[in-house]
Amino acid sequence: MSPDATAALEAAFAEDARQPFRGRAPRKTRVVSSDAEEAAAYRSPDAMSFYTQASAEDSWENEVTLRSTRAARSYEPGIWAPRVSPTPLLFLVALQDTVTVTDLALRAYENALEPKSLVTMPGGHFSPYETEFQTACSSALTWFKHHL
Repeated sequence: MSPDATAALEAAFAEDARQPFRGRAPRKTRVVSSDAEEAAAYRSPDAMSFYTQASAEDSWENEVTLRSTRAARSYEPGIWAPRVSPTPLLFLVALQDTVTVTDLALRAYENALEPKSLVTMPGGHFSPYETEFQTACSSALTWFKHHL
């Protein structure tokens, strides 16, 4: 999103938070859209491709509550990484991720305490679910066998 659109988005979040007090349902928005005039949580080409693939047509609706969008926007798991120890951590990081930005994921890994492990893979945010599923799955299985 462009910086000049942030104020309007924050105003929409605040208005949506008042909806339950007025007896109204939460507002919804699109999960993905390539139309810049339409509100959407994600616009990246990889998100568009993943969420609109043919297999999702019958089982998925392209909408999300504005409240969920607000929560996702403020989600920053990296701040908790140093506090998880001594619980083992496995980081699966796609090297061209533009949704959970790669450099932030790698910084979270650097800040995490041991025991920790890092597995990187090519591709974007959805690669671990698609083209790199075998790498992601086998890494997780190995990790859990070792740490459980």
